[in-house]
Amino acid sequence: MQPSDLPTLFAGPETASPAETYRRVGVFLNALAAFPKKSWRPRIISRGVRAEGPGLDRMRRLLDRLGMSFRGRSVVHVAGTSGKGSTALMIAESLHAAGRRTAAFFSPHVTSLSERFWMCGRVAGADLVGRAARRVAGVAAEMAGDVEIGPPSYFESALALLLLCAEEGACEFIVLEAGLGGTYDATNAVAPGVLDVLTSIGLDHTDLLGDTVEQIARDKAGIITPGGGVITAALVPEAMGEVQAAAAARAAALHASPEAEAVVCGEDGCRFTLHFRDGIHWEGVRTRMMGAHQAANAALAAGACRLLGLEEGDIRAGLWEARLPCRIERMPGDPPVILDGAHNRAKIRALTDTLGRIPADRRLFVLGAIGDKDYAALAWELAGELAGPADRYFVTLPPGDAPRPGLSPKKFARALREAGAREVEEFVDPWQAFGRAIEEAGESDLVVVAGSLFLAGELRKRWVSEEQIAWAGSAFHPEVWK
Repeated sequence: MQPSDLPTLFAGPETASPAETYRRVGVFLNALAAFPKKSWRPRIISRGVRAEGPGLDRMRRLLDRLGMSFRGRSVVHVAGTSGKGSTALMIAESLHAAGRRTAAFFSPHVTSLSERFWMCGRVAGADLVGRAARRVAGVAAEMAGDVEIGPPSYFESALALLLLCAEEGACEFIVLEAGLGGTYDATNAVAPGVLDVLTSIGLDHTDLLGDTVEQIARDKAGIITPGGGVITAALVPEAMGEVQAAAAARAAALHASPEAEAVVCGEDGCRFTLHFRDGIHWEGVRTRMMGAHQAANAALAAGACRLLGLEEGDIRAGLWEARLPCRIERMPGDPPVILDGAHNRAKIRALTDTLGRIPADRRLFVLGAIGDKDYAALAWELAGELAGPADRYFVTLPPGDAPRPGLSPKKFARALREAGAREVEEFVDPWQAFGRAIEEAGESDLVVVAGSLFLAGELRKRWVSEEQIAWAGSAFHPEVWK
């Protein structure tokens, strides 16, 4: 396919089913990903020479050619290493509960592309996204002729789709989850922000963001709007120092998250008390997502929502309503299955902390990872720190459509054995690995899928399909989650 062929993907009448429309949009985005283009981030190549990528220029040019303006809309940026998706959704749901027309952008999706595009309490309608894709395809074909900047990327185009949907839907608020970093993330081209939100910051994507917490924090603090406001989760001193310096340099008001205390978590979510910095206390706050870390995400979201002027009742409703798939998600039915995408140290700790609170005779782990993730840390936590004597490990590859190559099962299995695992099997096919775990699980056992959101999202299709998500407008189909 040539760039000039992109608009033909949407030729013909707009009568396709929701699932088919989203399939065409997915084909379009994957075609863009396959076209040669400059790396989007400035980077250092051999001998210290700086090679200039387009940075935010390509995204800005895409928005300009689409004729997009954000005047009259309030943009909330959310960046960080862990928790940014959950925090962004909690903010969006709270705004929705308050009656504010709100759109939100998430990445990556786990089962259906539609999960990236949220509008007014549900995934955006396929017809709306399809119309937006027609416009972006035309502009992308034009940009491909510009040798200086080239066509937009998958991520840039997906973000543009959400922004066009928000424009057509007359949304007052737009909540954007950053994809990677902050300074050069495409979401940072959507400016100015009415509020910037920084979740926890740790080591991840070190090949692009830097190999120290300070460097990573400096990059993520690039979302801070000059003269605006920023609220942060509790950060390690190295990260907080960088955020404070960036806020001061940009004359931005820096706010600290409230604290979640008396946290009680179970398989039905968490209950806790929020203590705000102005002395206000809210007792009995609840979220449906599992894990004590979700209480911390909820605290940050609640602090952000108060800065946006929302009332307590609407914030409580939004925190309760928010849920994302494959974030320590307990699936319906038996045997008990938990799906999670833990792939960095913070997320791994959140998973193991939660698993330690769930009684089980044995844990049967289905594991797979993208090659650039910290699989060694996951292996040590699951097979060393958490392991029971009867736990079993079924190692496989993430699905073939994952954006980066999967880690060899043999390599992952070796790390598990070095950490102390006794029963390890290797599979190329993730469904075969999952099937073996399900077959062997007894009524008092727990099956856990972890290591990659792409693996967890693929196996989630056992309960809900892409077609069902597109039709229902939710990743939680009401006939499945009764």
